[in-house]
Amino acid sequence: MRNYKEWERMGIHLQGSHSPFMWVQALNHLERNWNPKYKIIGDVGCGEIPLQLQKAPQFSSVEDIIFSDASVGVLEKVKECRVSNFNKSPLPYADNEVDFAICFEVIEHMFNTYGFLRELARISKYGFMISKPNTDHRGLDSQWYGERYFFDTGKPLFDGDVRFEHVNFIPNYELFGFAKFMGYDVELLDKADEEIQFFLFTPKDKDKVVGINLIE
Repeated sequence: MRNYKEWERMGIHLQGSHSPFMWVQALNHLERNWNPKYKIIGDVGCGEIPLQLQKAPQFSSVEDIIFSDASVGVLEKVKECRVSNFNKSPLPYADNEVDFAICFEVIEHMFNTYGFLRELARISKYGFMISKPNTDHRGLDSQWYGERYFFDTGKPLFDGDVRFEHVNFIPNYELFGFAKFMGYDVELLDKADEEIQFFLFTPKDKDKVVGINLIE
């Protein structure tokens, strides 16, 4: 497992919207699960300083990264970032537009877990990786529950809508259940981590099944 300095020496900036150690965790998971057929990457909820994967030789297959977000600060700093309110609209990608999607520290801000997973499945050919707070750790005594994490951030989205902080505390069993319904395998990549967990979703068949639309 590579540490912070190793990734930094490759030229990947780790001072994004979240803890640099979370980015290190993400990069290590991506490296272990990387497939050379991942050429076009969708970075959904990319943050103000997105991961520039193509700078690392491990991800040399990357030809393009398509960024998307809804925060005003991100749209001001990230060139060619596609914009969408993920809680109101489909993700700003065509069907199967990307080979693989990454979506870190986003799903806990979404109102509809299944609808959001279904969108990630729609846009990606070979699957996607997400992260979320480990709300299963210590149950209702988890640090992620309570008023500390459920509030209006005061930083409206591009369309003026409220950006909530951690509005959705998804138990792990929901992710496994929805994946089964969608025709996907899902792997929990770090069972022991008490703070952040990463999940890898892979379609069981090349002709993906994503279930019925529960958004509309």
